[in-house]
Formats: sequence, C-alpha cells, structure tokens
Amino acid sequence: MLIRLIGLLVAFGLFIFLICQKKVLKWKKAILVIVSFVLVVFMIIQVFFPFIPAKKPTGPYGVITETAFYKYNTDIPGMATNGNEREIPVKVWFPKDAQAKSHPLFLFSPGSFGVAESNETLFLELASRGYVVVSMNHPYHSFSCKMSDGRNINMDGKFIQSVMNSQGSEDLPGTLSSFKEWLKVRIDDINTVLDCISDFQNDYDYERYIDKERTVLSGHSLGGSAVLAVGRERAQEIKALAVLEAPFAADIVGIDKDRYIFTDQPYPLPVLHVYSDALYGKMDEITTYDMNTRLMKSDNPMYVNKHIKGVGHLGLTDMRLVTPVITYLMDGGLDTRPAAETLSELNEYVLDFLNIYNN
Repeated sequence: MLIRLIGLLVAFGLFIFLICQKKVLKWKKAILVIVSFVLVVFMIIQVFFPFIPAKKPTGPYGVITETAFYKYNTDIPGMATNGNEREIPVKVWFPKDAQAKSHPLFLFSPGSFGVAESNETLFLELASRGYVVVSMNHPYHSFSCKMSDGRNINMDGKFIQSVMNSQGSEDLPGTLSSFKEWLKVRIDDINTVLDCISDFQNDYDYERYIDKERTVLSGHSLGGSAVLAVGRERAQEIKALAVLEAPFAADIVGIDKDRYIFTDQPYPLPVLHVYSDALYGKMDEITTYDMNTRLMKSDNPMYVNKHIKGVGHLGLTDMRLVTPVITYLMDGGLDTRPAAETLSELNEYVLDFLNIYNN
C-alpha cells in the first residue's frame, strides 16, 4: 500500500511538473501532460481500488464456484424484480470432488449494501475444508446484483436514505419500523433459499452435496440480524450461527422510554458473535444491542463472543482487500492492522466454533 501511495505522489508530481514547463514544444507538452494524467488516474485506482486477492485457503479441498438464482412471489411490490416475482442471485463455493449429502451448508447474508462476495476469504477457507457456502445478493439492498436475464439491479435510493437516517438516531419507534421493513425482505429471501435447498428437488447440482442436517447461518450487520431472526424461527433445522457484529433486531418486542425491550425467551441455538472496535466495550450505551449484552454476560457456553482488535465494522469483511482507503475512512480510522491478519483471525474463530457446534 505504501508503494502505491508513493507511486501516486510521484505521478501527481510529474503531472504538475509537466504542466508548469514552458520550454517544451506545445504538442510535446500536450502529449506528456495527457500521458502523466493517465498515469495519475491509474495510480488513483491502484490506491483506492487495489483489488487484493483473497488469501489462499488452507484446507485439503480445491474450491469450485457456481452462480444460482432462486425466485418467489413477494408481497412487497417495491422489492419485486419482475412483476410480483423476486429473484435472489446467490454465489456458491463448494469442494472439488464433493460427495453426495456429505457436506455442511454455510448460508450467508451480507450487510446493508453488501454483496455475495463480501467475505470471500472466509468462504474459500470453509469450502476448502468441506463446506458448501451459499452467499446471497439481496436486490435493492446489495450494491449491485446481476440477475439471471443479465440485468443489473443497484441499491434502492430509499433504502440508502433509510439506513443513513437510522445511524445514531434517537427516534426509537422510527428506527424499529425501519428494522422491521428491512428484515422482512431479508428474512423472506433467506427462507426462500433455505426452502429451495432443503426440498427434495435439486435445482442446481451443488445442492445434492449438502448434508441438510448440518446447516449454519451467518451474516454481517443487517444480514446478521436477519439470520438471527431465521435461526430463532427455524431452530429445529439449524445447528448454529456465526454472526459478524449484528443486533438481535427481530427480538425487540417494545419500547420503554429510551430503551428497547427484548424478548425474555433465551436464544435457542449456539451463536458465535464477532465484534470490532466499533462496538466492543460500547454496547451498554446502545439500546439496539441490549440482547447482545445479555448473551455476552451469560454463562451459557454456546454463546461465544470474540473481539477482533484494530479493526472497524466494515473491516470484518473483505472490503479492505478491494478498497482499503475507503474502508478506513468509512470505519472512522479504526482499521489499523493488515487486512490479512484480521481475516485470518476471523477465519480461525469461525472454524474453531464450527468444529464444536456443527459436527
């Protein structure tokens, strides 16, 4: 990264130097200025969007990827992708030479604006160790979704505004209403994909490799809140959850002055919850995370909580590999350690947890 920054400064310096030259012929100067400008643009792209590849997985299996599409009729008109139908594009990572009905399922929902590849480092590691990983795109919630007909569906403007308005808002009823609206879409999407995978038909070849008795749900932020809701609803079908910094938003049952009221029912499944510096040690101050605090204080061993230091909320995803500068800025400067270290630590926590609760 330092080399890229130096390269950008050199390119910019050269651009300014050539603009200031007066002794060079005009046509030569014009060519040199254009070339140096192109170099500046190239280096800007290298600095802001380096697209560092995900770390090579360490498991014994090679990894195959596949794209799949699942559809259902939605009762939310604004979320339909074709008529009354809503299509969910997913990306799949699974082991090479996979055996029928032998591999656990890891189903992932990304955060607001996130895409299916948001935690590919983790997905590759899991697939290399025998998991079938299915990560979802959520049309209108994800940054961009490529549909089965070739169309691209980008983020919905109202959704973006709603998410931004909820950040730090003291309007508890308004925020709760937004949570319910967002979660309804995500829960419907997740349930549809789960239902299609668990039925007796194999819509896609990868489905036949899945051991449907070993299903893990996972998600980041809003996606984490959604899988926590589905896990509570479908506790008989799910083995465990691995959640990246998400509130138990669906467990809110009311409001008492400046605090949310959460259900008294204990969470029925093992949960690994991974936190960043953005929230760890601060959750007592944020009523949205009251249930998280309750589980963190519990002595039940199936509630596992981990803190990754030197990283912010978005730093728990692979976004830092794509655009480290923008991630750093959006995380308020919390991402202070190499992305590879963070992602390796995250992988370790997830693998250790699954070795206990999904065998």
